[in-house]
Amino acid sequence: MSTPMRHGPSQQGRTPSQHPAATPQASTPFSNPQTAAAFSPHGPKSSPQQFKKSPATGNMASTAGGAAANFDSPSAAAAYNTLGMSINDLNLDNISVGGLVAPPGRTDEEDRKKRMEAVVAALWAQNSSRVSSEGLERLAKHHLGLDCLLEPVKGTENAKILIIGGQTMAVEVGITNHIVHKAELAYTESIPSLDKHVDKASAILLKDLSLAPGQSPLTKRLTQFRANLERLATLDKLSVSPGLNCHEAVAGIWESLERLHRWDVQKLREDPALSNVSDDLLRVFALCLRHGCPLMHVRGRIGLSFDYWKERRKLASTTVDTEDARTWGILIECAAASGMVYSPVRVSDKWIGADIEKSHPTAEEMISATGPILDWLEPANTLLPNSDEVKVEPGLEGAVGLSGPKSPDVIFMATFDPPVVVSHAVAMEIYKISATNTPMSNVTFDALMFPITNGSSYDPSEPREIIFTQTVPTFTGVLHGQSQPEPILKAHRNTLFIYKPVYGQVLQHVPFSHPKDLVMMLPLLRQFAFLSLLLTNSLKPREGKPTAKEADKDNDIRVPRTRRDEFADFMSQTESDKNKNDNNHGDSSEVVKVDITLTAHPIPRLSLVFPFKSYTANILLEIQMGGRVHIVSDNIFSQDTGTTQDGHRRTAEHWAHALETMEDIGAWIEVIKNKLE
Repeated sequence: MSTPMRHGPSQQGRTPSQHPAATPQASTPFSNPQTAAAFSPHGPKSSPQQFKKSPATGNMASTAGGAAANFDSPSAAAAYNTLGMSINDLNLDNISVGGLVAPPGRTDEEDRKKRMEAVVAALWAQNSSRVSSEGLERLAKHHLGLDCLLEPVKGTENAKILIIGGQTMAVEVGITNHIVHKAELAYTESIPSLDKHVDKASAILLKDLSLAPGQSPLTKRLTQFRANLERLATLDKLSVSPGLNCHEAVAGIWESLERLHRWDVQKLREDPALSNVSDDLLRVFALCLRHGCPLMHVRGRIGLSFDYWKERRKLASTTVDTEDARTWGILIECAAASGMVYSPVRVSDKWIGADIEKSHPTAEEMISATGPILDWLEPANTLLPNSDEVKVEPGLEGAVGLSGPKSPDVIFMATFDPPVVVSHAVAMEIYKISATNTPMSNVTFDALMFPITNGSSYDPSEPREIIFTQTVPTFTGVLHGQSQPEPILKAHRNTLFIYKPVYGQVLQHVPFSHPKDLVMMLPLLRQFAFLSLLLTNSLKPREGKPTAKEADKDNDIRVPRTRRDEFADFMSQTESDKNKNDNNHGDSSEVVKVDITLTAHPIPRLSLVFPFKSYTANILLEIQMGGRVHIVSDNIFSQDTGTTQDGHRRTAEHWAHALETMEDIGAWIEVIKNKLE
């Protein structure tokens, strides 16, 4: 067992003035250690001509001793200019010995090779390769370790066929003059659960490689294709032939979850209140309210996505395939166990019974159930045949683990897309479902939702305040039965208060052994997905959306400004602008002030305070499991004398459903003010 190393005092938190200042080297011919060694009488007999630099030579990275790595020829520097990037864009500063910086006094081929490998690795990290036959071959063979075969097409000039193959799949790419016109995915075995999705995967690969209208071949990158090919290559490398096909294992989970999704849609169709709802919207309801929706090869990504939440989920125009609405899903993949003691992957499409729901549940299941009792099954373990390469000691032929079939060293991995910010208590529940240990966290929930600005002071034990002026599009005319083609933009100055910070975590990856584990997580994930949607819509800018003039001014006054900015604004003013009182331009009476108080534990709650009639409205909201809104208390809805479309009197519950539909606190407040004031 190794002895722990003793480290010196940490320098973290010290100001620059606390560090001892280094004495600058004198500008003499012997300041540089390499130069001194070269010209010293006791050093190697080298000619000064060795240190003559070419015009293109430049410093790339430096060490504490002052040694620098230089380009060996003008063509190296010209290559970076051709790529449209500078050497500083490659993030090579931290590459030490064995990377770009050679040890002093060594200029052999080994060091040159190491430096070149570091440059190539940095270029790969930039993900800047262009679409071409050579670029595709380098990506597949050298970066992903797949087999490649490039053949010319007879009878067609400059046309080639590139076949990228692994042990379980192959991708055939047709290229003419570096322009891709064909991309097809095929599996080495004909498996029905895979064959039904292969056309969608091929279409995504072709779109990744095809030129957009008006795009030049010189600007088409391999970025998207590389990501999808890496996913295929990962499953291919984890597969073991014969015995384990990871592509088939993922497709088997889709088969079971798809049967569950169709059963959910059928149950929703039996509800009389939903008899007039389209099948597409019923699928969205099943996605957000029931047991999710599995989708294979969607949103430009090859693989299985188990979607559980969607923006604008209650609008008739939304479908499960709508790509312009934010979607929350779980990417189901395979990963190497890497020493993790966990249930290995199983290849099956029988994870749930044919009838979906249990016909004879136990008494314990009926007492603890909060919904339908599903008939989950436990497929048989997937075992790999014994390898001939395994050598068994004499007398141990029957020992467990040394002979006979064995379990694969592969597990199922769930990747949250996008990652979900939850409280630490909820993270513990998620990891408990997956039977893994909860990692520790020392970051608060609000700091994960709204990261601390660099340079600003922050004390997690102190209350925090976040201010953002939101632009709210309103349709006042439509609410009163009038025609209004364009919205009226209003400004809301939203102030978020966090008085009781709690620790939080960002859920990114979690292993699982059975798809029922993912289904059990959905209510908690929906709860915090909807909370993040409400907070984001109220306190973060929306790209591509129009903004109110008052909102822009109100946000501008909170942006740190330099004297140069203030002088530029002063010089751009007209004579009439200079006569106005600029001190009050951000306190316009047209800006509605809304105070939001967040409590993340034990149940997420939002307290809303805003001007209403001649007094102040106060509404306490609770975001429950499943993304449901419950109004705990209020002082305005008891005055509501309006009725719904079916003639019933509006209650607080109806207003809670309205917020679930709008997904925007500002728009919800505007409707309340227009209806009740």
